[in-house]
Amino acid sequence: MSERTTRTGEAPHYDLAVVGAGAVGAIAAYYAVRRDPGRRVAVITHAGRGTGATRLSAGFDTPTGHNPAQRALAARSTALFDELAAGLGDAGRAPVDVRWLVTRENTAALDATMADGGRTRPVTGEQRALLDRTFPGLAHDDEQVLLATAPMTAGQPQWLTDRLLDEVLGRPDNTLLEGFRVTEVRRTGGRVELVAADGGRITASKAVLAPGPWVLDGPVAAAARERGARVKKVVAFHIMTPPPPGAPALVLEDADAFLLPHHPGGHWIFSITSPDWDRGPDEPLAIDARDRQLARALLARHVPGFLPHLLGGRVFSDCFTPGHLPVVDTVGGDDVVMAIGGSGSGYRLSPAMAEDALNLLDGRPRT
Repeated sequence: MSERTTRTGEAPHYDLAVVGAGAVGAIAAYYAVRRDPGRRVAVITHAGRGTGATRLSAGFDTPTGHNPAQRALAARSTALFDELAAGLGDAGRAPVDVRWLVTRENTAALDATMADGGRTRPVTGEQRALLDRTFPGLAHDDEQVLLATAPMTAGQPQWLTDRLLDEVLGRPDNTLLEGFRVTEVRRTGGRVELVAADGGRITASKAVLAPGPWVLDGPVAAAARERGARVKKVVAFHIMTPPPPGAPALVLEDADAFLLPHHPGGHWIFSITSPDWDRGPDEPLAIDARDRQLARALLARHVPGFLPHLLGGRVFSDCFTPGHLPVVDTVGGDDVVMAIGGSGSGYRLSPAMAEDALNLLDGRPRT
């Protein structure tokens, strides 16, 4: 008989259940076993590991925030990513130079978003020459300026998620439950019971729920809606021309868009802000004519030489919360915590979100 059960037919029991096998869930599970190697952890996903927003994330980490709380989370995540790299030997992150195109009058506001206290500075002649070689036809209005900051990072969210889950699952008492779509969380006999759509169930002493874009179709849907959570389509086009070595990223700050060199794929990632709200991950999602029109308009204005290379891309959903500030909070008791609201920045904020969730469960101070 398994040591997790005490009677025939009783549901398997774990010390911690983590619902969601994306970046937040994987990091939470990893931190849990690092804190307590004897803690038995079940990672639960309705599909496969890292199949949602994590798999399609561009992995661009600009440590910025539009309010003090978000900046604190971004700064903490940067420190935690460094700790992950030290512990794992590699966190799948590489530095990338970043250039910003912003309206002159918004420069101070951009500086204020920097979580590390850094400041923008005008690009040098050499930097401008590289930009002109990298972004064919680069142009901007008279009221806009090109600025430089310290290098930021481009990560590999799927790679990191797989690496962390391998660490967790390398311990014999831990498990990954795939195809287990949690529809209900209830408390029974002093335990948290997680019930799947097909009637399967497990119990745990505590649970972290990090459902990503599936947040409004699951056991924390009501609590998430109370906190203003919505889902939104996220679109990133591919610019099918190889980025040159040392190519910088270009952030179109006023348009909430960016061009990121993706050297492994041999192309650029062009992230834009889709206008489509309330589009869940189980709906048919596709890049449509409106998305393409928006992308083409931005390129025509700023990098017209990329227009012939705008071909295909990636589309998914994400959970957005008011102020783009993640919600990490207990749900119905102090033994269940939800970590939601990546707002398109789930990867870069995932370490702090995961740490906050575990701190709540373990009675530790939060970020």
